[in-house]
Amino acid sequence: LTFAAGEEPAAADVVSASYVVNQSASAKITVRYGLQEEVYIVANGNDLAGDINGASALVSAAPAANAAELPTAFASALDFQFFGTGSNPRGDNGAVVSASDYKDGLDLLINEPAHIMVAAGQSHTDIGADLTAHVTAASSDLNKRERIGVVGSALGDNLDALRGHDLNSDRIVFVAPGIVATDAATGSRVTLPGAYTAAAIAGLMASYSPHISLTNKPLPVVDLQKKYTNAELTQLVQNRVLALQDKLGFKVVKGITTSTNTAWHQITTRRIVDYAKYGVRSAADPYIGLLNNARVRGAMRATINSFLAEMVEDEMLISYDLDVSATREEERQGIARVTIVLRPVFSIDFIKVTMFLE
Repeated sequence: LTFAAGEEPAAADVVSASYVVNQSASAKITVRYGLQEEVYIVANGNDLAGDINGASALVSAAPAANAAELPTAFASALDFQFFGTGSNPRGDNGAVVSASDYKDGLDLLINEPAHIMVAAGQSHTDIGADLTAHVTAASSDLNKRERIGVVGSALGDNLDALRGHDLNSDRIVFVAPGIVATDAATGSRVTLPGAYTAAAIAGLMASYSPHISLTNKPLPVVDLQKKYTNAELTQLVQNRVLALQDKLGFKVVKGITTSTNTAWHQITTRRIVDYAKYGVRSAADPYIGLLNNARVRGAMRATINSFLAEMVEDEMLISYDLDVSATREEERQGIARVTIVLRPVFSIDFIKVTMFLE
């Protein structure tokens, strides 16, 4: 750029320049994923790569050897081609991503308002320990982000490997087996590890209220990697595995966590308590900074009581006990103590039938 005398920019100035390219020397590139769409008007491959890497939330790009050329147009403006077909090279599905990369990603989400966590494509042996540590830390009184992690089996795991897992947490769900799905790029059937089943289970869990059990709920998949016998399914459930079975469709045998503490065996118990913690915290938050006296504590108790009563009405709780108090010393320290006893609703996991023949 050439500037007139006296108009040269100083060191701290910002210069913005624009230029016009003939329509025949430019291309409109549209990247689409589901309902999301990104549009780029570019002059060549370098221009496209720069725009994508600077603004895209869907893909990244690297200039090829012919990046100085205008991108080749498809036969029709309505012709969208899947990545991984034709001249579009397939990605590596995160093959170069390590467990430490996933851990770094989880750490970045520690303060986000997320409840269900899945480490995409990772098995319980790869990420189980890190995911357990993450949901435990996020759910602490310090971070106040109640979370549940869902992790799946590896592709080659046999029954013994599944039964012998070492996961033990009321905030971790271990899913098996893998599933069969249709590859969107090739149209062929592919067998996927339990890590993909975990993603499906996480979505299923998110679609239900906290008190609705996943037990006997159908999962919309093409097929299972392996169909276990009833005896094998019993062993998996006894070893805290959320297993799938072929029973009038593909269904969850029992919606359980990996906890060895039977009080936290059902996923619904963990989710109901987490929902109550979040609701009580939200109900009490407006009272922080107000007077710590009997009148204000009584108002706070009424607000919390209204929330818990709604949980009873929604059949999340059978009943509850609530007390809001503060000793004189706690008043001096600015502490209002909320004490709650929850009695959550449990789901029917199986039915015992006794018949007498006369």
